[in-house]
Amino acid sequence: MPEAPSALDGITVVDLSTGLAGGLASMFLADNGARVVRVAFCDDDVVRTPGIFAVYDRGKEVLRLDPDAPPEAVGELCADADIVLDDFAPGSSLRARLGIDGLRSDNERLIHCSITAYGSDGPQKDEPADHDLVAARMGVLASQPSYRGGPIHVVHPIAYVGAGMLAALGMCAAVYRREKTGIGSRVETSLMAGALLYTPKAVSDAIPTRNALPSPQGGGPFYSVFECADGEWLQVGCIHSGFVDLASAVIGVADVIATNPEFGDGRWPATEDARRRLFDIVADRIRTRPSDEWIEELWAADVPCDLVRSAQEAMSDPQIIHDGLVQQLDDPVLGDTAMMGLPIKLAATPGQIRGPRARGGGLQTRPYREHENRSHSREGGNPQASRHSRESGNPGVGEGESNLPLSGVRIMEMTNVIAGPVAGRLLADLGAEMVKFESLDGDISRPAGGAGFISYNTNKISVSVNTRTDEGKEVARRLAATSDAILANMRPGATDRMGLDSETLNELNPGLIQSHVTAYGWDGPYSHRPGVDPIAQAITGLQHAQGGYDNPPVYLGVLAPCDYTGGALGALATVLGLVARERLSAVQRVNTSLLAAGSLMCMDGFMRYEGMKPRPLPDSDQYGTSPFRRVYSASDGWIAVAGDSPVNGLTWLSSSEQAERAIADMTVGEALETLRQHGVPCAPVVENYVNRFFDDPQAQSNRMATVLDHPSLGPVKMSGNLVAFDGSTTLPTRPTPLLGQHTREVLDELGYTQVQIDELYELGVVKTEAPA
Repeated sequence: MPEAPSALDGITVVDLSTGLAGGLASMFLADNGARVVRVAFCDDDVVRTPGIFAVYDRGKEVLRLDPDAPPEAVGELCADADIVLDDFAPGSSLRARLGIDGLRSDNERLIHCSITAYGSDGPQKDEPADHDLVAARMGVLASQPSYRGGPIHVVHPIAYVGAGMLAALGMCAAVYRREKTGIGSRVETSLMAGALLYTPKAVSDAIPTRNALPSPQGGGPFYSVFECADGEWLQVGCIHSGFVDLASAVIGVADVIATNPEFGDGRWPATEDARRRLFDIVADRIRTRPSDEWIEELWAADVPCDLVRSAQEAMSDPQIIHDGLVQQLDDPVLGDTAMMGLPIKLAATPGQIRGPRARGGGLQTRPYREHENRSHSREGGNPQASRHSRESGNPGVGEGESNLPLSGVRIMEMTNVIAGPVAGRLLADLGAEMVKFESLDGDISRPAGGAGFISYNTNKISVSVNTRTDEGKEVARRLAATSDAILANMRPGATDRMGLDSETLNELNPGLIQSHVTAYGWDGPYSHRPGVDPIAQAITGLQHAQGGYDNPPVYLGVLAPCDYTGGALGALATVLGLVARERLSAVQRVNTSLLAAGSLMCMDGFMRYEGMKPRPLPDSDQYGTSPFRRVYSASDGWIAVAGDSPVNGLTWLSSSEQAERAIADMTVGEALETLRQHGVPCAPVVENYVNRFFDDPQAQSNRMATVLDHPSLGPVKMSGNLVAFDGSTTLPTRPTPLLGQHTREVLDELGYTQVQIDELYELGVVKTEAPA
């Protein structure tokens, strides 16, 4: 039986990048069928270290290019490529000498993606592209809770993981656009954008704010990690009051909550003091029994929870194994190696790990040419490419449409909280029309009205419908029939109860992509359980790693790494589904999960091979993993250092204690100047960046901020432009909608008469929230 094609079969990628973000980005393309030819500019880059490159370079070819080759060598090398990826700094002399920015001049179909540290403009554009330093400048290190107070070293590489996913998303969206128009794109993203993916900004005087950070153990009395009687740690994730009721009954504190009004519904007590007291009550109760007893009873009651594990333990988890998130490859350096599998599943055009990384590449001094053109691209496009092209038959950009790559695509979004809405926001910013299809109560996060909700749901329209009624199910079916994709982040089967089971959807709309971001995967032993970000953090080893060897687990509440990573993976999966439909006429279900997101974020901790050394973890005070990669306190603030070895002439940096004493007597400016004079990569640790972002010259230079007029909140400052195309921005243009704000106009478009629409409102089937 012939092997099923993958979404990017026939696409050739020339990968000129040398960093982790570029390696990750092209891994996604290689895993989904692209032929990736990685260019090494020196012998050390042929088979790269550290060990995580055994994952990121899998399935790629490698070609050694003499750095002294003539300038036209890279241009000729890329002449027959579909995509070129680079991560040269904007001011790099090699970038200029090799003519990187002129690669598209002779090939209008070429997609050229650049990953920089802080964008192509601005005062920091040529600063070191180190994910820890970017996180320091972006306020990440100063915004996380710690056991000692003050900024901490965040062990998870959010900046480069974010940038890698954004680059892959941008390249795949550009492939989709090229299939419609025949024209390539210039795609740009950065480590700064990668960090911003996990720390989006929405600022207004009218947005409710929380004065206190969550503790290192969690954000609430029933949304935290607790120690059990046997020393194991239990993460509980009750995201709404219904789960709190179930958990409090099992734990035996329901009466305490019911008889103390200051505790509210258990999620957000009235005061910080009340929150701490209820947290202590719950913690004391859980400490009375071993973890296996709590797990058995809480799971039986359908309470979201699980035990904290290390990444190595996670690799033996039955659900992770069922999801194919652990794969074996015979690496040329490491030998038999267990590593992360495919984080995205496409049912009809499945990805495939096509082998280990290449052992080596030949010295290439003359231009390389693709000897085979296997591209499935069709100049005329697919007549079922998008809603616009289905209606007009025009595969190009239609009148009134923008040049954004997903212009003309409609996606019906049924999501809550973070992961699903983040996926929708990324797709909306790429040009898709996102119809947020909500219940009469709305997204679970809507009542809180916080900055997160405002950010994730910008650039969408909202329809509010009661799908527990037959009339509501009919509205859902009509909307699905006009959409290119549905996007959901509920438990498997939840959309079936809304009248949107796969069989019905296939009958209604044979071209519909069904995209899902679940907690644990589409099927398997945990698939029926409720799940949220901190539980995925606990299972996959993220909390254990952030705590280090000497601390309890640390809940990464502000970063929500599995949610944001899951959201970006969900957006990428959706675009891959659209690309496969366009190129291969394949219509399918695509999905990813929070567990897949966690395994991706674990970096080289989620690997196993003979002789493997433990991953460096933070010290007990969470300053860092070594004297060369950590945060230091100066006399007037904090700095971050990101070296990998001792530095000649700066002997005190080889000892944490000596470096602490030396830097403590310096100002931030003095410390940075001294370290830079000795070639040590470093950066200031920026505090209160939520507000400072909008005055940051770097953000302004790269057009990463805008102001939108919200119907209730007034002007809201927003972040965006995480992926730019052809010099234009992907900043949002629509403010976050009120619940059901666009219900009437969407119903009108779906063919309902005004009399029928009025009747649906009178029956309580649909809703539109009035501005405050």
